[in-house]
Amino acid sequence: MNKVLEIKNLKIAFAGHNGIIRAVEGINININKGECLAVVGESGCGKSVTGLAAMKLIDTSGAVVRTDKHILCGKDVSDLTDREMADIRGRKVSMIFQDALSALDPVMTVGKQIDEIYFRHFRLSKKEAKKKSIEALAAVGIPDPQLRYRSFPHELSGGMRQRVLIAMAFACDPELIIADEPTTALDVTIQAQILQLLKSLQKEHNTALMIISHDLSVVANMADRIAVMYSGKIVEQAAADELISSPQHPYTKGLLSAVVKINDTKGQFTQIPGSLPDPAAKPDGCYFYPRCSQLKNICKTEKPFLREISDTHYVRCHNCGGECNG
Repeated sequence: MNKVLEIKNLKIAFAGHNGIIRAVEGINININKGECLAVVGESGCGKSVTGLAAMKLIDTSGAVVRTDKHILCGKDVSDLTDREMADIRGRKVSMIFQDALSALDPVMTVGKQIDEIYFRHFRLSKKEAKKKSIEALAAVGIPDPQLRYRSFPHELSGGMRQRVLIAMAFACDPELIIADEPTTALDVTIQAQILQLLKSLQKEHNTALMIISHDLSVVANMADRIAVMYSGKIVEQAAADELISSPQHPYTKGLLSAVVKINDTKGQFTQIPGSLPDPAAKPDGCYFYPRCSQLKNICKTEKPFLREISDTHYVRCHNCGGECNG
């Protein structure tokens, strides 16, 4: 399979009031053509900045971003300038942001905003760009796309605005789309529609998709692989069906236990105790140990490595069974 995104040893740090904030600590991300990778974890775990770093959208005046390798759509982008990246963003890789109202320009019609993509990357005329933009709106299920072409963002519902962002993301038929919490601000019914639309378009275009979410239940039926992040590190990664059916890390088990099931008769909500550690003062050993129900003495002093427990399953834990003990 052709790798659309390959990042090795990604590290991201910010200067905070209480010291250096290590947002991401040496993770690897690989996504193949046509594959959907879900990156899951609590708010503050580093998943969103990972997505931004993949597109080189982090302002380096206030952050330090380091990688050993950063290949995007077959091109080494490690040393590219922002001007050079502008030719790749939108054309080769696009991003769907979680807050459509903030992502869209409030003083431009949605049609004109999609037109800009065709002007920038295909040098189309105004007439040609308008035709393509209306087709893009129709492709994401927006009713009466000619009318909506002339609408401003505030005139559309939250679901429609999200569909506009999806239309913009797929406009240039990119090789990779990064969707950062694309359904967070939507009600449950609209969430399902947006996820189904994303899944359908991804399969239709054979696009690689990196979907970022705090909710395992949201991505369980979309992803081919799932990477679970905790406090800047990937703690478990596996094929989606394997991770859902046989989670190994205590944190992954906790996330799955917190998902409300339709056939649940207990009427109780299970939650993981405690919260993420202060990113400027993380524990010496395993970052999850203060919240872990399987705590051992080694967990307090030694950081676990990401270990392979099968051809497709990796876990960062001292107590995950078999060859993972250590």
